[in-house]
Amino acid sequence: MATTQDGSDSTDSWLIARSAHMQALLTPPLTPEGRDCLLGRECPASVLSRDQHTPLTAALCPEASQLTEQDKSRQGLDEVITSVLTSEDTLLEKRVVVLVGPAGAGKSMCLEKLAQDWSKAQVLKGYDMLLRVCVSECVTTWVSNARESGSVGELEEMKRNCLSLENLLLLAHPHLSSATISYILGERSSSSAAQPRLLLLLDGLEQTPHLPDISKLLSPPSELTLCSDPRQPVPISHLLCSLAQGTLLPAASLLIASRQVPDPDALPPGGKCVVVLGFSPSQRSRFFQRVLPDDDGRLASELTQVCERGFGVYELSSRPFFCWTLASVACALQRAGGAPPETLTHLLAHAAALRLRPITTSASPAVAGQAQEAPLVRTLLRGLAQLARVCSMDDCRDFCSREELASCGLEHFLSSPLLSTFLREGFNAHGDRTFVFLCPVMQQFLTAVSFFLEGCGWDGGAEEMMTDLKEAFVELAEAFVAGLSEASQRAPLEGLLEAGYAGGQAAEVQRWLETHARETLEGYYKERHLRCFHLLRETQNRALVKRSISSPGARLGISYGGMERADCAALSYVLSCAEEVQQLNLYSSRGLTTDHTSLLLPAFKLAHSIILSQSVLTPDSLAHLAEGLREGVTTRLDLSYSSLGDEGVQVLCPALTHSSLRTLSVPVCKLTAAVCKDLSVALAACELRALDLRGNKLTDEGLTLLSNALKSQQCKLQELSLHSCDLTAGSMNTLSEALSCGHCPLTSLDLTRNDLCDPGVNALSRGLSNPGSKIHTLKLTECGLTGSCCAALAAAVRSGGSLTELDLSCNDLGQEGALLLCESLKGPECSLINLSMTRCELTLPVFSALEEVLCGGSKLKALALGLNKVGDRGARHLWNALKHGHCNVQDLDLEMIDLTDECVVDLCEAVRAHGSLKTLILKNNSLTDSSIPSLVQLVKSCPGLKEFNLQYNDLSEDVFELMESCSRIRY
Repeated sequence: MATTQDGSDSTDSWLIARSAHMQALLTPPLTPEGRDCLLGRECPASVLSRDQHTPLTAALCPEASQLTEQDKSRQGLDEVITSVLTSEDTLLEKRVVVLVGPAGAGKSMCLEKLAQDWSKAQVLKGYDMLLRVCVSECVTTWVSNARESGSVGELEEMKRNCLSLENLLLLAHPHLSSATISYILGERSSSSAAQPRLLLLLDGLEQTPHLPDISKLLSPPSELTLCSDPRQPVPISHLLCSLAQGTLLPAASLLIASRQVPDPDALPPGGKCVVVLGFSPSQRSRFFQRVLPDDDGRLASELTQVCERGFGVYELSSRPFFCWTLASVACALQRAGGAPPETLTHLLAHAAALRLRPITTSASPAVAGQAQEAPLVRTLLRGLAQLARVCSMDDCRDFCSREELASCGLEHFLSSPLLSTFLREGFNAHGDRTFVFLCPVMQQFLTAVSFFLEGCGWDGGAEEMMTDLKEAFVELAEAFVAGLSEASQRAPLEGLLEAGYAGGQAAEVQRWLETHARETLEGYYKERHLRCFHLLRETQNRALVKRSISSPGARLGISYGGMERADCAALSYVLSCAEEVQQLNLYSSRGLTTDHTSLLLPAFKLAHSIILSQSVLTPDSLAHLAEGLREGVTTRLDLSYSSLGDEGVQVLCPALTHSSLRTLSVPVCKLTAAVCKDLSVALAACELRALDLRGNKLTDEGLTLLSNALKSQQCKLQELSLHSCDLTAGSMNTLSEALSCGHCPLTSLDLTRNDLCDPGVNALSRGLSNPGSKIHTLKLTECGLTGSCCAALAAAVRSGGSLTELDLSCNDLGQEGALLLCESLKGPECSLINLSMTRCELTLPVFSALEEVLCGGSKLKALALGLNKVGDRGARHLWNALKHGHCNVQDLDLEMIDLTDECVVDLCEAVRAHGSLKTLILKNNSLTDSSIPSLVQLVKSCPGLKEFNLQYNDLSEDVFELMESCSRIRY
């Protein structure tokens, strides 16, 4: 800070005051009576003085919402804050930064550490003065002082909820003199010295009654004029808004701690929002190691695993308050020979019991006159539970009055330090005493406890109570009610109560849970399913869960894609209770990290079918899936359109040889020829029967590798789809050799949309003609074929092999080639049952030849000839064939062959004469309304005709009602 000779005296005084202030920031206050770490209330300054501080991570909003717990792009909280407040230790212009995080996230600890680090000249060196202001504590001190002094002026200001900035800063830092505060505010006698560069750290907003939310505090007030005089008493909300808008201390920067994320539009120009992400897994592990008195680290390791494998509420497990509570409870349980709690309900039951237990050994002075110890426990617990219910259910208030406290029977405990374990006492700006639960999660827990204690205000049953909690958005309380319904979960509290517990309520809740689960799981709403799973998981009652999900109508196979980590833990627990799962559907899980998949591992092992199509999986998350395949019962895995890449499939391949997998679908997964080496090794040693590789650029190199695996006597693969895999004729010789080797198990081969051309099919046909080939189904749709390959194909068809289904659609076979195929169909050795030649440029002579084939006793049962423009004349050959007694066709597809109404008489006669037709497709032809009465009558008279498709013909709405009279007609 620049100085001049004229201002040397004031500057010297300022430097002395600044040095004293820095020393005061480094001197931690004594921990208030009764404050302890059990519920995360450890004094930040005390934690720092004991060197037990563990750094947290943070990110700028909105980027924070995209980061996972394992994300390496997370940054240290202190580093993020200092970077937005300074640049290379050079002070930026006025900054307004909002530090966002829920209760217990570590915001106050962060501000305390920043203040101490600044005092040590380690950070924020560009600021001449850093002032930390806990607004709620200042308000409490202000009201207490005004009441003690009895000053008429101060009492009047208090009643009007008014406070000046000068008084606020003096309340926050009583060691600073009025002269120093005036210097900070720019009210010096010498105007030649530069004003100190100031940073204000504002905390405790949520603990200050009647303050609006952060967005309103940051936005200019619509009615009031902003304050510019630091000595003018104004409403506290108005004062804070004036600071944010810069009419007060226009050059000062602000760092404001808030539980709420402000609206982006509410931030002043250049304002930033920093989100506290809490502990990363490694930081959480380090935290447990620091705070636990465990020489060999076993308890710290166990608690780390408890958090990682699923406590059920993952947003809590990264918060310091939660980890501190867990560590404190676990230590107490370890001393008693117990294990750490597995659910949040069990944890908080122990936490509450540990705080209430001192009453049973020695009554506090405030209640020493009471005759019995157990009734004291019940009175305090019932009072706290009733007060929690009032605060949670009545307008979701955080604060309650002394009158409300008294109505819950807690007035006798006001002097007891045990009450301050749960409640913080303060004053609102009007001077009225207020009380607020220190821990919002404990408040919700006690709200749930109130349902099980007589006389706490619940008049209805379990269903009504759960509805009330849901409508009041007290979401954790719902889970706590479910957890407390189980004896093992509520045991810590029951051990203290001895009596007064409404035991019938527990049975009622469990009956409701079972009924609710059955009704919910028969629906298709994913979010309702997941909520139900959370409630069931919290009970830790496997028999109850199994009964609840065992309804024949339960739809556990709906898609659960897009789950949060807590959802994964709940789903896995519920499915593990079922012991067997037919299908685990995680369709479109685009945020499936290794955290998610580690939690889903038990479900992977139990599921016979796993669907992960259109999901995003990393190699690390696939490693958990691979472990599930190795140790589980999965026979079908669908990873369609999941962009696995070669690396992803390479992670899975080793597991295939030790799994029960029979069907693997990896179409359009960005695979290349490189992965085929790993697949070939797996195919030669695994149980896989069907492999779908559609839409991957495997090329001839990849198919050559796969063909070598098909030659292995250990290979069991029967179905292979290579649709659109960038194949050419270059790999067909190797494939043909594999098909004809004698022990190749392949029965179905899809080569659709590969540029095989005639040379490729000629080579392939040699293998098909070999007696060793077992191919039943061959699809060669859109492979660039012409009539030149039909001679080889015809030879394969009449070779007496196993080929029963052949799809040649969308190839320019032409008349000559098609006639060659028709000749091969006439021989008794031909076993073809299903033939598709849709859009193959067929002509009238080809349809005439097909009439001969069908009348000659051919085995053909399904024939697709659509998109060949032969009109009524061509179709007449087929109608003639249908009338013949030797025709075996049951499914006939004649889409878009230019049929008109003139064919209808022959069509009806043929179908009636044939009597065995099951499907007739006449889509996209030129049939009109005049034909509909005859066709409807035809379908009604042929009960064996299951589908008659007339879609996209020239039909009007006038005949829709007539067609609706027969459900087997599609139009």
